[in-house]
Amino acid sequence: MTTTRTTATAPDADESGARGLRRAGELLRQGLGLIGPRHAWHTLPGDQLDALALPIGDDGVVAGVDAEGRPAVLGINRPTPYDVVLIGGLWTAQVLALRTAATGARVAVETGRPQSWMQMVHAMGGGQNGLAVYEVGRVPPQGASAGTPVLVVRDCGMRPPRGRVVAGPWQSVVTLLPYLSPAAPRLLRQARLTGIQRVSPDEAAELGRTMGLSRTEVESLPGLPDGVTLWCTDRDRQYVLTQPTDAEIGLLGNPRRMD
Repeated sequence: MTTTRTTATAPDADESGARGLRRAGELLRQGLGLIGPRHAWHTLPGDQLDALALPIGDDGVVAGVDAEGRPAVLGINRPTPYDVVLIGGLWTAQVLALRTAATGARVAVETGRPQSWMQMVHAMGGGQNGLAVYEVGRVPPQGASAGTPVLVVRDCGMRPPRGRVVAGPWQSVVTLLPYLSPAAPRLLRQARLTGIQRVSPDEAAELGRTMGLSRTEVESLPGLPDGVTLWCTDRDRQYVLTQPTDAEIGLLGNPRRMD
């Protein structure tokens, strides 16, 4: 004799679930939003909320690491005009351009040595994917916006002419100076951020007077290793080591001050 066992709760459970789905659909159609947690494993006690904390730092382009090994971030894409001067090597400027493009910004390079940038252009899809190179004085309006921020890199030698395309909302400008030049005082006055790599003792002394650097900072500049930059604002100073990724080394080589 075979005994068949039936479970009366299963149909009730199915019916209850169906009613819940219908109720959820009605609420959504009425514009009341999503349904909250309905099971214990979807909830978290209040005393465990700290476990959800995420280590979120500054927003921007990672220029390298500081003296404590923490990421050092430059806020390149911003809604206000932002002028940056880098007294240093082409390698660092190109790394910053690559990393800025990786954030979704477009990069326009104004240069008198386009051959030095062609490898980057080809690696990024022939100028169609975020980076374009122009002759000096030939950079067209970029149409920067919050959705498509722009970085203009001016690689125009010791005496860069006044640019036709200037910093504006969502359009930052980085001017690269290989050494201190007669144009430097004007550019430093208008810059909101200045990066200084290894320079001669005389240049370091001049920068110390112009920028109000401490004696320790002035004395450090002639001995900075390749890849190290002293980034300066009106109030802050920070030494940053730019550590390239394997892809950046493959494209640009190892860090270097001279080109």
